[in-house]
Amino acid sequence: MEIEKNKDYEIIVFPNQDEGLKAQRILVTNGMDFKHISSLAVAVSGAMAEDACKIILKEMGILGGHYKFLYRDYEEDFFKKAEGYKVSGANGEFLKSITLCYVAPCMADEKKIRLIAYFDRDISEILPYLNSVIKGASYNKNAPTLTYARERRLVNLYNIKVTIAKADDILDAWKLLDDIKDLINTTYRNKDGIQPNYKEKVKVTALQIYGWLPKTNCKACGEATCLAFAVRLLQGEQKLSKCVPLSTESKFAENKKIMQEMVEALGV
Repeated sequence: MEIEKNKDYEIIVFPNQDEGLKAQRILVTNGMDFKHISSLAVAVSGAMAEDACKIILKEMGILGGHYKFLYRDYEEDFFKKAEGYKVSGANGEFLKSITLCYVAPCMADEKKIRLIAYFDRDISEILPYLNSVIKGASYNKNAPTLTYARERRLVNLYNIKVTIAKADDILDAWKLLDDIKDLINTTYRNKDGIQPNYKEKVKVTALQIYGWLPKTNCKACGEATCLAFAVRLLQGEQKLSKCVPLSTESKFAENKKIMQEMVEALGV
């Protein structure tokens, strides 16, 4: 299948290379037309995306997810880079693999995606070390979780999983997960020379929180502006539920989910 401008496509994502190859064989067997991106993903027409996903789920029972593919000027480069992408090896490392189990478009920004991936082992013991290593991280030892911003992306590390919001596309997501795996393994290798930090730090700023709010300045929360609400929320003097647009308008549903994870991780 050739990708054409001004036509609708979906990217279907698979959890790992083995499952991806199985899924593509299933699509071929069922006569489904698709563009091979890599062993981890394919592109299908928007009209057949639902049927393709149903076939894969019926025969395999597992699927990473899918999202709308927006053809832009740089997309030909995307396909070249994605086809050449290889999962980084981690033989003998603390963390060997991260399995991408959920991918979906961001409801508040259809040009971005969100994802959930699972580690092959519990990383709880490394979180205090990462708390020392990652600049601006916020650690909640009771959860335990570690939250930090990677440019506009929000990364939440849990004991056995990671969630990422507002990745550019699946290639960006793969690279982020590789970076996270490398960071965890490097930190583990060097942990004898790192002072673990068990202190709970709040390094997320009011401006970062403001960036996820609706920015309507509706005053329903009792504050004069959304920025004022962000400041009070960070100080533990406001509740996320007080933001009426965030709680009631469907277009902010994705932002609400991100904000809920953020305040939980920050313990505010």
